[in-house]
Amino acid sequence: MHTKNLVLILLTVFLISLSGCKPQAQKEVQTKGELKYAKIFDLDNSSNAYTKLTVFNPWNDYSIHSIYYLTNNEETETPSDGMKVITPVKTVMVNSATHLGFLSLLGELDKVKGVCNAKYVYNLYILEGVESGTVKDLGDSFNLDTEQLLMLNPQIIFTTAYNGDQKEAETLKRLNQNPIFNLEWQESSLLGRAEWIKFIGAFFNKSAQADSIFNDIEANYLTAKQIVNHVSEKPSILSGQDFRGTWSLPSGNSYAAQLFKDAKVAYYYEDEVAHQGSIPSSIEEAMVYFHNADLWVNVQAKSLEELEQNNDKYKLFKAFKEGNVYSNNKRSHAEGGNDYWESGVARPDLLLKDLIKVAHPSLLPEYELTYMRKLD
Repeated sequence: MHTKNLVLILLTVFLISLSGCKPQAQKEVQTKGELKYAKIFDLDNSSNAYTKLTVFNPWNDYSIHSIYYLTNNEETETPSDGMKVITPVKTVMVNSATHLGFLSLLGELDKVKGVCNAKYVYNLYILEGVESGTVKDLGDSFNLDTEQLLMLNPQIIFTTAYNGDQKEAETLKRLNQNPIFNLEWQESSLLGRAEWIKFIGAFFNKSAQADSIFNDIEANYLTAKQIVNHVSEKPSILSGQDFRGTWSLPSGNSYAAQLFKDAKVAYYYEDEVAHQGSIPSSIEEAMVYFHNADLWVNVQAKSLEELEQNNDKYKLFKAFKEGNVYSNNKRSHAEGGNDYWESGVARPDLLLKDLIKVAHPSLLPEYELTYMRKLD
């Protein structure tokens, strides 16, 4: 064999051996990009021993908020910088109804053994569980019934860090409980919120199913978005209402403003991105910028009469005068449970179709509103 050929063969073998020595790095490249829209958590499957979930802190420059290592094996050693969770999880307590939409899609509602403020839950399965005693109502999320919680002793607690407050987590940890922070509500896009189904699915060893569900929702959302691509005339929109002297309007970088944009409606604050989440305003300011808005959505009243009784200035808005006012409580019950805050969190495709139906009704002639309801 010629020396040149021998060198080429040895070089080839050497390069192959190098590539084989780095399966971890190769897998990281393959798994990178599993999340398409969510910014506040990361899912890392690069280890064969566990899945690493990292939640970021949106109130502190997206530094690391918490880390969870999910493994099927009790004996698996995991890094000390995070909480070890044995999966699939068997029992769960949720402190917010917003988690229930994801659990329902994943078929894991039977794992829910405790909720907060059960009267505000819409899901019939959970309400029947509360009625029969298989699901415990642990009271207000800011003032949990700790005695009941200790008796329940769920494997994990899906919880929410309200404005970055860690007091709740510290209380739960002192009680030897395992808080899992779900911060989907801080995502800036609806698809980013919906992608948290992958976060929740990982705790039940249902990552493949979560991916499939999300892909369907994403495809439905993008298809709906295509429907309004050709729209040139955009009706203007107003959202919410005054509450105790403050009218919180969506900022331009919020998921609500993104929904308005994707549905091809004009929103006065669509380019206002200095505020995070919402812009605190007064009813007088709303009158200045939105008195001629064509549509008014997300009011909490059940009728135009009730809305006017809340504040007679509301009748000065064009949308009120023309009867184009919508609530998001079509799927709700008298106690206060509203499916908009449950399945609606996980189904942005339906939220988009609702708004398109309201703003451009001829483009979805057969579609029936899911969450929105026109006030009369």
